Amino acid sequence: MRSTFYFSAWTDSGCLLGCSHEHQTVTSATACISCAGGYVIAVENGVLRSLTDAEELEFQHAMYGGTVESAKPITPEGVLTILLTIRIRLADRGPG
Repeated sequence: MRSTFYFSAWTDSGCLLGCSHEHQTVTSATACISCAGGYVIAVENGVLRSLTDAEELEFQHAMYGGTVESAKPITPEGVLTILLTIRIRLADRGPG
């Protein structure tokens, strides 16, 4: 049987700090974050672990609200399109 809980965490002076609660949900742990840069860490059977993809989505939703969409992978063609767009816009500005 897996025993999993979550806690809010942050760093200070190179040390990992966190709340002393054993939250049953990622959302509950997120509500306990009290400073910028805080995050949620899972503890499974007494071992710290990163959030799963589903838990990360729950964290993002609890922290920032709205619908979280997966990022689309960047392709070389996409990067080229972005670079060309920037160059064209700079060229359109004229001397200045």
